[in-house]
Amino acid sequence: MNDISKYSPEVLKNMGEWVNKQNIMLEQEMIEAKAKEMQTEIDREVLWGMLEGMGWTRVMLPRYVDNMHAIDISYWLDAYCKNSFERNGRDFLFEDSKDANWFQLRWMST
Repeated sequence: MNDISKYSPEVLKNMGEWVNKQNIMLEQEMIEAKAKEMQTEIDREVLWGMLEGMGWTRVMLPRYVDNMHAIDISYWLDAYCKNSFERNGRDFLFEDSKDANWFQLRWMST
């Protein structure tokens, strides 16, 4: 068992300072990771907004049934979409409104 009484006050102070520095570094890493995540989301929303302004169609699925549902959708998109599309989770953006309509008919009714 560790007995901290065997350490001098100076050593304990240095350990405390080291732990504090580690905590600060960890907090900073977490803040930077969250900031990067937020910036990516903002960039995507700006880009998608511009694409919508150019006539692209956005579709949001209410939910996935399970992981296989998401995989089935991926295969369907690759097989049946004639034009470009973007995907982020349950959020989809289609260049051609016909692709968006077929997507909605196929996946919004399940």
